[in-house]
Amino acid sequence: MAYMTNDEFIYFIKITDDSNEKYYMKSTIDEQNHTILIHLTNFKSSWVGVLDQEHVRILAKKFPSESNDSFYPHTQRAFSKGNNTNVDGKTYVFTCKKLDKNRLEFIWKEKIEALSSLKIIGSIELQERPNDEVLSKIMDYTINEMEILRSANEQKRTEIQRIDGQLHKALETVKRTVDIKEQIENDLYRKVS
Repeated sequence: MAYMTNDEFIYFIKITDDSNEKYYMKSTIDEQNHTILIHLTNFKSSWVGVLDQEHVRILAKKFPSESNDSFYPHTQRAFSKGNNTNVDGKTYVFTCKKLDKNRLEFIWKEKIEALSSLKIIGSIELQERPNDEVLSKIMDYTINEMEILRSANEQKRTEIQRIDGQLHKALETVKRTVDIKEQIENDLYRKVS
C-alpha cells in the first residue's frame, strides 16, 4: 500500500524475515532529500532508523556491485514491495538481527535465482523506540489511507451514478427514437396501401 505526497512516498508492508518472524514496516521515502525513514515493529518491540544519502554512499561502497546511482532506487524498490512480491524480476529477502537490547540490524538482500543464493543489498541499524510511538505512526498512516480510499470510493460511486443516469437517459432517447421511427413507418405503409 502506498501513499504519495509531493516528493514523498509512504509504503506499509508486511515482512517475514528469514527466521519466519513477522514484521510490519512503514517506510517513508523522501525523493527530494533521498532519505528513507523506517518504522519497524513485530508488535512486541519497535525500531526506527533513517537511511540518508551518506549511508547510501557508504553502503554502495560496501557492496561494490551496486553503484551509488543504482543503489538508492534498488533499495527503494525493496522497501516498497516487501519480500512477497517479484519486482522487475527481483525478489527481496529481509533479515532482522538483534545487536543488543536497544538495537536491531535490518538487512535486505536480493534473491539470485540463477545462483540459488542471496546478494546483500544493504543494511541499517535501527534504534528501539517505544512500541506505542511506532504503532501509532503505523495506525495513523493506515487510518489516513482508509480515509483516502473511502473518499476515492465515494467519488467513484458518484461518478458511476452520474454515468448510470446518462445511460438511462440515452436509452430512453433511443427508445423514443425507435418508437417515432416505427410510427412514421406505419403511417407511410398506411398511406401507400
